[in-house]
Amino acid sequence: MVEKISLSIRKEILDLIDERGEARSSTINRDLERLYTLYRRALNVIEFGVNEACLITEALETKNMTAETAHLLWAYVEDALRHKHLSKVWNVDGSELVEKLRSLNEIQAMAVIDAVERFWTGFEKGKYRDMEKDVPKCFGLEEKSEKEKGNSERRY
Repeated sequence: MVEKISLSIRKEILDLIDERGEARSSTINRDLERLYTLYRRALNVIEFGVNEACLITEALETKNMTAETAHLLWAYVEDALRHKHLSKVWNVDGSELVEKLRSLNEIQAMAVIDAVERFWTGFEKGKYRDMEKDVPKCFGLEEKSEKEKGNSERRY
């Protein structure tokens, strides 16, 4: 199903879209599909526990991060650990988590930011209410768990 919408796009982004094809709508759909696939794949590579994902989500609740600031993801989380004592709240080794975040490449960092934004957008819309239950959905942790279950069931 295709839904027609109206949106505003900055000139420099529109120029990039036009470089990729004449049919803007098709180009935007294709590129977003590619981007969201990259995000999903990037999250699948990162080994986060539920508490780590929840801590990151809480730490970034009010942050507006861009592609230009994604590489600072670890610093935002480190700052929140220091000021909000989130490692105690979520029972997570904060310094270990910060090191894990520092090791992410840009796509992985943006995928984490996207997962956090999806949770908070869903929270505001009433779709999500429980961090421990709903954050794993946004981070793809449920999919990993199901795959692991399937793999362990096949072994026996």
